[in-house]
Formats: sequence, structure tokens, C-alpha cells
Amino acid sequence: MNSLYNLGLRQTASIQADIDKLIAGDSSAALQGQITASLAGLNRTVDDYDAIAKREMIKAKQEKAIMRVQKFRSDYTELKSQFDSAKRQAAEARSTQQRSELLGPPGTRQRFPQTPTAPAESPFRGSTPDPVYMSRENHALREHTFIQETETQLDAFLAQGQEVLNNLIDQRQMLKGTQRRLLSAANTLGLSRDVIGWIERRSTQDTYIFVVGAIITFISFYFIWKWFH
Repeated sequence: MNSLYNLGLRQTASIQADIDKLIAGDSSAALQGQITASLAGLNRTVDDYDAIAKREMIKAKQEKAIMRVQKFRSDYTELKSQFDSAKRQAAEARSTQQRSELLGPPGTRQRFPQTPTAPAESPFRGSTPDPVYMSRENHALREHTFIQETETQLDAFLAQGQEVLNNLIDQRQMLKGTQRRLLSAANTLGLSRDVIGWIERRSTQDTYIFVVGAIITFISFYFIWKWFH
């Protein structure tokens, strides 16, 4: 149970550090995917710790573990809220930057060729936007957004795979510790069996000695009684 508690502390500190990086301006998709996977791993760790705490036999330890679970869940909720807020702000800033890059300042936008427009029928009539240009602009914006979302999903999948690998490594270490304790218990049990076997053999020998001594004593009493009579 202590190993899960320490793992939860490490995960909480790591997630907080990553969120601080996101707030500081590192809005990369890889970092956001890593935070998402880390939050999922922390949630699983808290659930496992909660399950073990409910099976604790000692009342004092169980109450302490339950308090730790409540603290972990509170920290998880707070971290999730911070991440959602920082992710939303980063998405808004990135969307503004992308729109600025696509549109550009007035007079310098030469991203797509424009077709000549017909003269205005009236000098008082305002100019209308080029539908070909607007179509290409919207298509480019949608394509750029789709590519960005695809990269974000791929980074999230990679981060989740890394988190799963880290969890498997931690579980492997826990299983190694459990194996060592089981081997130690088995050795102790083997020693106890040897001691019990030695005691049983000694008890059998003592029984034989008692029987032989009793027979010799009765024979001695018989000859003594015979001698005096």
C-alpha cells in the first residue's frame, strides 16, 4: 500500500510540473497528451489505493489510508480543472495565431491568387468579398485544423503508451518485492517444518525411552519383592 501511495505522490508532482509548463506557454500537443495520460494514470492509482484501503484490517491504518484517498481525489480534481483551463487558453491563443497567419495584415495578403472582379455597378455600392478566395481560405483553415487535431491525437496516444509502460514497470517492481517476501516466507515455513519434524522425532524417542524405563522398573520391583519373600 505504501508503494501505491508513493507512486500517487510522484504522479501528482509530475502532473503539476507539466501543467506549470503549459501555463508558462508550452502548448505543444505532446505535452497536453502527456498530461492527459498522466491524469488517467493517477486516477487508476487512486482507485487501486482506495480498493486496498477498504480491505485493510487495522482500523487506524484504514482511516489514514481513506484520508489519503480523499486528498488524492481532491488533488486530481484540482489538477484536472487547471489543465482544462490552461488547455482552453492555449487553444484560443493558437486559434488566434493561426487565423492571423492565414489572413495576414491588410495589403500584404498574397496567399492565394485572386480573380479579377467586375466593376461596381454603382460608385456608392461597397465591394463584395471574392467567393473563390473565401472558399480557399476556409478550406485551408479546415485542413490546418484537421492536421493539428490529428497530431494532438497521435501525441496523446504516444503519451498514453508511455504511461502504460511506466505503470507496467512499477507493477513489475511491486511483483518482484512480493516474490521476495513470498520466498522469505517459504524459507521460514520450511525451517518451521524442519523444527516440527525434529520435535516429533524427539517425542517418539522419549516415548520409547519411557516405555523401556517403565518395563525395567517393573522388573526391578518384581525381583525386589521376590527377594524379600
